[in-house]
Amino acid sequence: MVERCVSQTALIGLTGGIGSGKSTVATIFSKLGVPVLDLDLVGQNIITANRDAWVALVKAFGHTILDGELINRKRLADICFSSREKTEQLNAILHPLIWREMDAWVKKQKAPYVIIEASVLIESGGHDRMDATIVVMAGQAVRRQRVQSRGQQTALSFDRIVNVQCGDEQRREHADFTIQNEKDVESLNNEIENIQGLLMSQFGS
Repeated sequence: MVERCVSQTALIGLTGGIGSGKSTVATIFSKLGVPVLDLDLVGQNIITANRDAWVALVKAFGHTILDGELINRKRLADICFSSREKTEQLNAILHPLIWREMDAWVKKQKAPYVIIEASVLIESGGHDRMDATIVVMAGQAVRRQRVQSRGQQTALSFDRIVNVQCGDEQRREHADFTIQNEKDVESLNNEIENIQGLLMSQFGS
């Protein structure tokens, strides 16, 4: 955990590999009254609405990512998840804009701490901006089954995403809290409530 001024709202990063269930964890925190910001959604909105991002993305990845004047996010993702180099290129364009949006949102919050949900929090170096980081874990076979059962990704696209995300060992190195999300919902709720108690004792004063 990083040192912080007690008057500030603490930033708690929440991350995990595709299919780990981090969005489910974020939803549970939200139901407990904790403000949650989904940086993946922020990034999607920037791609859709930010002209500077549009220009930079088209310049970097070509007009093939366009449907008319709009960026096709699936086509962009297919290109960017084809290699780490292209993923890093995408992140270099989007992340400064995402951090700016995050900072503006945080300034409006009054809670002792907030959850900042992001798929590539560690890969982007965003964990260094956090006061603590929660990592959601699940075995790759479980994650694959979850993703494919929801029809979100094919096996090939799942593997591409896994290959450009960091591994569990690296996530553990940066985790202040880990959640092993392979049990029932009651167990998951209990883990989150325990973490919430620890976070309130650390940042709730």
